[in-house]
Amino acid sequence: MKLNMRMRVLGGLAAAALSLFALPGCTFISDPVSQMRVPQLPADKASLMAAINSSLKALDGTLTRPANDDNSSIFTEDLDRDGVMETLVFYQTKNEAVVNHGMILEKQGDAWVKKLTFDGVGNILDSVDLQDVTGDGKLNIIAGYSRTEDKGVKGMVVYSYSGGVLEEILTKPYTKYIIDDLNEDGIADITVVYFKRNEFATITTYQYNDSFKVLDQLDDLDPYFNSYYNIVSGKVAANKEGIVLDSAVDSHSAYTTVVVMENNKLRVAIPGNDLTFKDRKIVSEDIDSDGIIEIGMLVPPKGWEYFDPETIPYFNSYYKWDGKDGLTFSTQLYNDPLDRFTINFAPEWQERVTVDTKSVQNKSLKFIMTDTGETVAEVTFFSPAEWDNVKNNGWKLLGRDLDKMIGYRGGLEQNTIGGGDGRIQSTIERKGINE
Repeated sequence: MKLNMRMRVLGGLAAAALSLFALPGCTFISDPVSQMRVPQLPADKASLMAAINSSLKALDGTLTRPANDDNSSIFTEDLDRDGVMETLVFYQTKNEAVVNHGMILEKQGDAWVKKLTFDGVGNILDSVDLQDVTGDGKLNIIAGYSRTEDKGVKGMVVYSYSGGVLEEILTKPYTKYIIDDLNEDGIADITVVYFKRNEFATITTYQYNDSFKVLDQLDDLDPYFNSYYNIVSGKVAANKEGIVLDSAVDSHSAYTTVVVMENNKLRVAIPGNDLTFKDRKIVSEDIDSDGIIEIGMLVPPKGWEYFDPETIPYFNSYYKWDGKDGLTFSTQLYNDPLDRFTINFAPEWQERVTVDTKSVQNKSLKFIMTDTGETVAEVTFFSPAEWDNVKNNGWKLLGRDLDKMIGYRGGLEQNTIGGGDGRIQSTIERKGINE
């Protein structure tokens, strides 16, 4: 009796299982690998990529990415503002006298159609910018080319594209070009910095009026330095646009020059001399996020003035142009020479905090008050075993360096920067720590 019952139950389960295969809409677990599919691009992107790849295959070309753009090698815009989208790409070919080329495709219905190709310059595509620099509302293509990967002389070409026709409207050699509005007349201008060591250093601003014309030029800048390691434009004082040039004198030392335009004339506002000389290259930047570019200077902490320069834990002090002929203090930080961490100090801490002269770089640093000697922060390099002993005793991990754990303690309000790369940027407050 029991056996018959079991047989009926098993028969029922088997029938139920078989019936599931017959039901529409049912799904079953199967081999996950067999279910994997290559992600599909949206139809328009897929169409564009198919058109680009087809054209490149016919041209025996390889898509290239400009060195100044980590994100894109494909630029899709309505370049001539005619309501039709264009796509600009650059590619390289082999076994040709010219290796750099550009190609423009146009959107026609659901398809992308190659409109034209053009030759570039040099072997490397250094930069691509799309910006209206002629004031006609259309986007110009500004491309920079170089022959080698070093930071030597490069060639810039400004293109105008309209009605399916591409035209070169400005070609210049350059070390750095800047698209800005230096004379603040509401019309974009292009400023070309051109430098050849020990021979010349010029700055020329061009503005478009039927054609590109020289607005002004500085041709008497000191060329006797090694190279520019940073050139940036923007606000250099309240309501004043300018260019900040950081020049490397040799492998270590540097100075900074600030150039502005007044009444359509370029003028050196801060000359590169003793005022901005520093024994270590510091990049000028908007360090305090106030919209104005600051000049970085290397300052020995109080009490370290006569130590061996190699052993001094320098502060980086940042100054901005005062709009006349001087600089005003902005902020100060301690930047680890190997860029492993950074500690910011509030402006009011200038000259109130220093580094204990018993400190040793790469081992232990004590930041102390200049008046009382009170320690307000410490940074120490620990072995992993030492770190295990101290990590629960007020020390917090600042970063890692090979086999060393970099710890700190003190009244630091942390603000991690750099995506977990171990660097922190901190505003220090005088709270003191327990010795």
